[in-house]
Amino acid sequence: TEVYKHTGLDVQQHLLKFYQDETPLANLIQPLRNGLQIIPASPELMKVDSQFGRGPTTLNRLGKGLAELAQGQPALDVVMDCCPFVGVISLSAVFASDLVLVPVATDYLSIHSAVKMDKALNALQPVLKRKIQRRYLLTRADKRKPMTVEVEQEMRRLFGSEVMISKIQEHNALADSTRMGQHVFEYDVESDAAQDYMALYFELQDVMKQLPHAQSIAA
Repeated sequence: TEVYKHTGLDVQQHLLKFYQDETPLANLIQPLRNGLQIIPASPELMKVDSQFGRGPTTLNRLGKGLAELAQGQPALDVVMDCCPFVGVISLSAVFASDLVLVPVATDYLSIHSAVKMDKALNALQPVLKRKIQRRYLLTRADKRKPMTVEVEQEMRRLFGSEVMISKIQEHNALADSTRMGQHVFEYDVESDAAQDYMALYFELQDVMKQLPHAQSIAA
């Protein structure tokens, strides 16, 4: 939303309307200039926790909305960008997703956060009565720094094949593209940053093919 808000995106048509006004998700979708579609987020989404609580009706609502959306667009793949705060929206995304992608910065504190997230997802599995498929993506990697290598080794020791092969390296193009109101492919499709994300895209495609009827990713 932040990247695209200067490109004519109607930021008032955001996800909160799905909860407050029962607006169908299909009516909130906005086309982007790159052929993708987006439902904008909003800081007001924090209100969902206080207004609707964390009961099963609220937590399953997003999944039902996505199921209705899939009836009209059966080939649609959905990526839900979640904030680190594990509130109603993030939990709803986990409940509705086929795969959870956990970004992990290549520093030691982030390893502890990844372990906590793993425990949280495991605790939710009895509620959902299924395994929550997850993958860990190393970000802000710098192969010149020993810490990057050490963190990757520890993550692979802890989580094995659940750690993505792809990594997002530190690139100036990432910061510059956001500043210019562009995603990295618009800013410089030939950049190393764009190549990192392209590799991630293809790897995610392979992962999703291994999951039955997978269409939604919470990240």
